[in-house]
Amino acid sequence: MSKRIDTGNTAGAPADAARARTAGLVALFATTLLFSWGAIIVKLIDLPASVLSFWRLLIGTVCLSSAARLLHIPWPRRWRSLVGAGLSFGAHQLAWMAAVQQTPVATVTLLFGTQPLIVAAVSRRTVGERVSGALVMWASMALVGIGIVVQANLGYEGRSLGGDLLACLNVLFFVGYFLLAKKARLAGAPTLTLTASFLGIAMLVVGPFALVTEGVGLPSARDWGMLTLLALGPGNGHLLLSWAHPRVSAALSSLVITAMPLFSTIWAHLVFGEPLGWRHMAGIALVAAALEGGRREEKRRKIV
Repeated sequence: MSKRIDTGNTAGAPADAARARTAGLVALFATTLLFSWGAIIVKLIDLPASVLSFWRLLIGTVCLSSAARLLHIPWPRRWRSLVGAGLSFGAHQLAWMAAVQQTPVATVTLLFGTQPLIVAAVSRRTVGERVSGALVMWASMALVGIGIVVQANLGYEGRSLGGDLLACLNVLFFVGYFLLAKKARLAGAPTLTLTASFLGIAMLVVGPFALVTEGVGLPSARDWGMLTLLALGPGNGHLLLSWAHPRVSAALSSLVITAMPLFSTIWAHLVFGEPLGWRHMAGIALVAAALEGGRREEKRRKIV
């Protein structure tokens, strides 16, 4: 009996497409929840950003590659977009982890929320998806919410200009990875081997950088545990994101991920005592409203 391989094709009756869209959205919300803990765990690991990123990528690559081998999942046949996704992901990892270590979690995660506008601007050229004006409006509303929360953190002592700049670069690198991985997925790359592949390519980017700048020593027993938790917890949000790519449009996917600050800001307040006041809550409420508005707009237009 032949084993069915998930290639992401969702063609069929409208009811099947609707179920696929719903499943994709559930996966994206789970992705968002997992991602929201990533910055928290990074702050709890006492390793330089590049070294931390290298070990996290190595653990993820080994675990997912081993799972693919055991399950007999084929490897992607087309590698052009996949290589670009891996290079962008490696740069994103370096910028994100360094930013998290240098500036408040809320600032990093909320600046990340600008990515739907960038995706809206380039998704037609990169993955052939047309974005409605209404969805751009909802993404702009999310950006206003982001601005409110970032402004509320301007006086926080843990903030640095260098960390803020790294957070901005992180957004650009993430968008590159996000769209190129989606392109590879739409070309038929299976979820598991797609994710293992770009993690491995990213590791080849981060490894030499870590070796030259910091040296790559063995982590402590505690750090091994935290690194494994990071790689197989928040890290596997990328596996869910890869699975959702052919089921949900790039514009809506990127908007859903902006819900991450709703969780990260709360976790950072509870774990680290980072500020959480009425301005933070007002900004978060705007992001949540924009997310729901974008979801309804895509459902109305039946873009997905």
